[in-house]
Amino acid sequence: MQSLIRGAVILALLASCGGGSGSTDSDKSYDFVTPQLSAERTYGRTIIDNSNNTINETYTDTVTGVNVDGTYVVFEEDPNHDSVTVNGTTYAITTETIDANSSGQATSYSYTAADGSAVTCTYVPHAAGPEFPLQVGQSWTLDFTLTCGSNAPLAYTQVGSVIDVESVTVPAGTFMALKLQSTLSWTDHQGTMHTQTITNWRDITTMYSVEEEISISYSGVPPAHGYPVSVKNVLQSMS
Repeated sequence: MQSLIRGAVILALLASCGGGSGSTDSDKSYDFVTPQLSAERTYGRTIIDNSNNTINETYTDTVTGVNVDGTYVVFEEDPNHDSVTVNGTTYAITTETIDANSSGQATSYSYTAADGSAVTCTYVPHAAGPEFPLQVGQSWTLDFTLTCGSNAPLAYTQVGSVIDVESVTVPAGTFMALKLQSTLSWTDHQGTMHTQTITNWRDITTMYSVEEEISISYSGVPPAHGYPVSVKNVLQSMS
């Protein structure tokens, strides 16, 4: 299941409905801010599957390492380690360690597989997300690969743009947020093509994701079991 929403996970981690335009300075430049050591964010995730079932999850991102060059490490987990199986698909947050570059883009992640083996997955040059600094009206295109263990690499393409600055209210508070829209697509090892249409709001002070809405479509070989058609990640709290 996790491979179905992997792109959504990485965007929500490292990048999250504001009403009305709030941008007042289209020439303003926004830099990425490396998070502080031990900073923690808690997110709520709502998944809607192809049978209109709702799956609710909670996960935390904790910064466990910060380097002088701005790169850093995040530990992600569901504190309750919950899982649920719906239409033959098990939904759960994988406990993993994620390495990020100085623009907040993931470069690799590692986790322990069900058989106890350690798995490391590597992005080249890095996972989804724009290069900083950013300005309203800016666009980007990114091609990257993801290789996990001995599996053949998967090729991803993302096309995105910076839309506006908006006020967004979520359980963690009210934020002025940079609104990013993008499309992320790839074909998995089963021959299923995934296309995610993503709207992501990032706090302009920290560049952490505040809210993210993802619509997912599929073509080619259909998924064998139930699958998500939308994912929403919302910041619940931070410390």
